Amino acid sequence: MIKDLIVEKIDLKKPAKLKIAIVQSTYHAELNGNMTNYCKEVLIQNDIPESNIKVYYAPGSWEVPLIVEKLAKSKQFDAIVAFSIIIKGDTYHFDMIANEVTRALMNTAINYQIPVGFEILAVNTFEQAEARASNNNYNKGIEAGNAILKTLKTLREIA
Repeated sequence: MIKDLIVEKIDLKKPAKLKIAIVQSTYHAELNGNMTNYCKEVLIQNDIPESNIKVYYAPGSWEVPLIVEKLAKSKQFDAIVAFSIIIKGDTYHFDMIANEVTRALMNTAINYQIPVGFEILAVNTFEQAEARASNNNYNKGIEAGNAILKTLKTLREIA
């Protein structure tokens, strides 16, 4: 349990049956791992069993969408969350990667009708990444967990 983390409780019917996949880049592993851990804590505190949360690893941001799409295609999960960090350098590479990863993840969500949590941090500096992925209540993993649960709740209301 993450110390002093206050988690928003989201009213889901039968949360213990939900299966969530997390795809985490191993590049900037510590920060991405922090986001994964905070997201998992949100899910667990909303009564999703830890055994129903599976983490898969990608070497970098570019590889995340392929793994997310493969998971969506498998139909084993109710939602998928993607964590990665892209830090702007001196070349156009940052823009190409950030734009294409974003497009691919949205296409997967739409094409497979599955919530895809988007925490691909596209930042200008490492310090900006640290501010968003450190061990504190500003960690973007919290937002990702909440967003996925709220999206699942809304989709269930529509169905």
